[in-house]
Amino acid sequence: MRVYVLVCNYHSVDSGDFTNDVVGVYEKFEDAQKEMKKIMVEVRDDFKRCDAEEDNYVDGDMSWSIWEKGEWVNFHCDITIHEKEIQ
Repeated sequence: MRVYVLVCNYHSVDSGDFTNDVVGVYEKFEDAQKEMKKIMVEVRDDFKRCDAEEDNYVDGDMSWSIWEKGEWVNFHCDITIHEKEIQ
């Protein structure tokens, strides 16, 4: 059986937030992708306070990133769907 693990990695030096959270585990890729899109909206809102750049997301992508322009190390967020086999 395959599952899809949604992970959000958020890094902000200014606020001191450094997280690597498993958001959820889903039986269907579509469910993981739907939740990923919701989080993308929330994260974009958080990045409105700076000059942000982001990956070009296309439906079906299993990862997406956003970062402060020229400051990736200091302020970025990566969201990834990992496909895993359960034995």
